[in-house]
Amino acid sequence: MGKEKKMKKERKRRRSPSSSSSSESADEQTRRMNKTLAEQRLLKKMEKRRQKEEMKANETPEEKKARRMAKKMKKDASRRTADVEDSLIPAELNYTNLNNPFNDTKLTQTFVWGKKLEKEGKSGLSQEQVTKEASQRIRKNLTEAAEYKRIRDSRAAVKEDMEMMKRDADLRAGQMTDSKEREFQLDQVKERTRIRIEQGRAKAIDLLSRYARFSDENTDSSSVPDFELENPIEYMKSTCKSMDDYEDLIEDIKTYRELDGWSKNETWWTDITRIAEDEIQKKLSQRRGEVHTGVQSDVQNSFKVSVLLLCKS
Repeated sequence: MGKEKKMKKERKRRRSPSSSSSSESADEQTRRMNKTLAEQRLLKKMEKRRQKEEMKANETPEEKKARRMAKKMKKDASRRTADVEDSLIPAELNYTNLNNPFNDTKLTQTFVWGKKLEKEGKSGLSQEQVTKEASQRIRKNLTEAAEYKRIRDSRAAVKEDMEMMKRDADLRAGQMTDSKEREFQLDQVKERTRIRIEQGRAKAIDLLSRYARFSDENTDSSSVPDFELENPIEYMKSTCKSMDDYEDLIEDIKTYRELDGWSKNETWWTDITRIAEDEIQKKLSQRRGEVHTGVQSDVQNSFKVSVLLLCKS
């Protein structure tokens, strides 16, 4: 055992010089590399300086002036950036000691609250550090205020969209209500017409509207009760005895068309209205006259078509 320990120690002694020499060679290589890099950086710097001097020597007066102006502008921009960063009031507020809504002539000066700083353990801060912290606090508040404003505007936009959608829904509901109301009123008009005819006190509009519904292709013929066809012009003249009767008939036609739709049976109602107006003119002038032949023929044709349809059914 003693012999083996002794041999191990001898091996360690033999290896130690070689390991130290390898570490020294590595340090030497690092130093040489750093020296080489430093020399290269120096050469690049000298070459850059040489090129700059050569450019200055060869530039024209105009180029020299432009270069100096650009250098000055760059320097001023850097100084303004530094002033903004060091300023207590952010640039976006655009406040000065003489122009601010608080009439504070010391607005841009940092207020130092000694007791508060001492309580917070910041009594050792310099004036520059206090100003920097105050400026950062103001910028943070401005950022939060802008974010709150963005959220508020977003909510207002959503609320406006919801209100618009509600108005559209109410408008559609109102239109449906109006349509149902007109339909109900038209049904009431038809019911009153039926009752007056059954009781033998029919008005001119009652028979004329029944003719219109009977000749309408979109109307179910089974929904129209059976009735005896008469000449509509003769019926109107026999029913309307005075000028007031014709005026009432014209108003009844307007009401009926408002409920049933102005485009339905337009030719029929237009011709009947013209005949009634012509009769009013006759009553006013106390003269006899003839209705325009074309209008009267249209009414007669409508009457003939209704008779044919009734016969076929």
